[in-house]
Amino acid sequence: MTEAETTRNADDGDEERLRRGLQEFLRAEYGSHVTVSGFARLAGGASCDVFGFEAALEMGEVPRALVVRVDAGGRAVGSDRYREFELYKAAEAGGVRVPHALCYGAEDAGLGRAFFVMERVGGEAIPRHLLRDPAYEHTRRVLPEQLAVQLARTHAVDLTHAGVAPLVREADALGASGGLSQARAVVACWTAVLDDVGAGHPWPALAWTARWLDRHAPADSGRTLVHGDFRVGNALFDTEGLTAVLDWELAHVDDPIEDLGWFCVRSWRFGADDKEAGGLCSRDEFASAYERSGGCRVEADRLRYWEVFGNWKWAIISIGQERAHKAGSYPNVELASIGRRVGEIEQEMLNLMERF
Repeated sequence: MTEAETTRNADDGDEERLRRGLQEFLRAEYGSHVTVSGFARLAGGASCDVFGFEAALEMGEVPRALVVRVDAGGRAVGSDRYREFELYKAAEAGGVRVPHALCYGAEDAGLGRAFFVMERVGGEAIPRHLLRDPAYEHTRRVLPEQLAVQLARTHAVDLTHAGVAPLVREADALGASGGLSQARAVVACWTAVLDDVGAGHPWPALAWTARWLDRHAPADSGRTLVHGDFRVGNALFDTEGLTAVLDWELAHVDDPIEDLGWFCVRSWRFGADDKEAGGLCSRDEFASAYERSGGCRVEADRLRYWEVFGNWKWAIISIGQERAHKAGSYPNVELASIGRRVGEIEQEMLNLMERF
């Protein structure tokens, strides 16, 4: 048996174990009639494993398409499945187009890892298909406005909602710990992440950028729920447009313009560099769509600041993902390749700061 066949057989065995554990959990939640079928791995993010399956949760109903997001462990930037589960509920309550979250299971619930189940929404989330496939020409035209609407709704989510309140307390504690403004507090937080994942390397461009971000931090002007990873790769779409906003594991409470800056990070343009906002339109066009949708006023310098921050944050995450691969905690060729792109991100940061 080849090494590839051995790995594949091990993966198949693990997936069957997860399927059985999930089935038992759902039977305890909904009844003994539940059968999990069609269990298969889907493309997922850096913080969890994602599987699609079918099950009839109510007696007599037709099996429906569902998704389970399972802690993978070993990632450099950790996340919390229960927190993400609660955030999906908070976003849905605020009118954001997200899959309906159904139930949560802790590490001792049968899968050996924390997880939650949600409904599966149609569409795909591969940016290169979106930006290049002729079938999505209409989607490319309507998506900027649709995404702007969802982002404005995200920033209007009630901060007292049970799923968001813990993030408010964390933001309060982060700022209070050093008497820092919102922006300086989040820069300090990610500087600590860089110190952790940097493995002793000086990372001079990132250190320089951290000082620049601290010196140029904008004054506080209100705070909202921030998605934290709002980009075309986390938007489900079909030929008619947006179907859902996914992946809330980096959500926090901060300046709402942080999300717009992240959306404009060059890495999310996938070669369409002349359209700074996700490869779909210009910065100004997306900012105007966001304002029309009920979002706050977008000042050009503030947006540029958060775009610099977004590139810096992505470079830190990329270093952490490469480190997870090298350390063997999560060996994955994709994570290794992401780490090799840090130099490009550093160049983009320097260009943005020079034009500021």
